Amino acid sequence: MANGHGGKRENAGNKPKVDSEKVNVIILTAIKQIKGVDTDEEAKIEFVKDLYESQRGQIFLAEHLLGKPKETIENKHTFNDFDIKEMMNFGKSK
Repeated sequence: MANGHGGKRENAGNKPKVDSEKVNVIILTAIKQIKGVDTDEEAKIEFVKDLYESQRGQIFLAEHLLGKPKETIENKHTFNDFDIKEMMNFGKSK
C-alpha cells in the first residue's frame, strides 16, 4: 500500500505467552519481596488488598468479580426541532 499501513508488520500483535508469563513471575516476585510473603497466592492477596484501598481499585475489582455493567448511549439529538433520526431515513419511502 502507498502509505505503508496494512498487512503484516514486524512486532505487531500480542507478545508470546512465555514473555507475559516471565513478566508475571517478575511482578509476583517483587510483590513477595515488598510485602514479605512467601507464596504467589499470598502475594496476590496482598496486591488485591492494596487495590481495595483506592476507589479506582474497588471499581476495578468489582468489574472483574461482578462483570462490567453495560453502557448505553442515547443518540437522539434535536436542534431547532430537527431530529437526527429523520436524517437516517432521508430518501427512503414510507
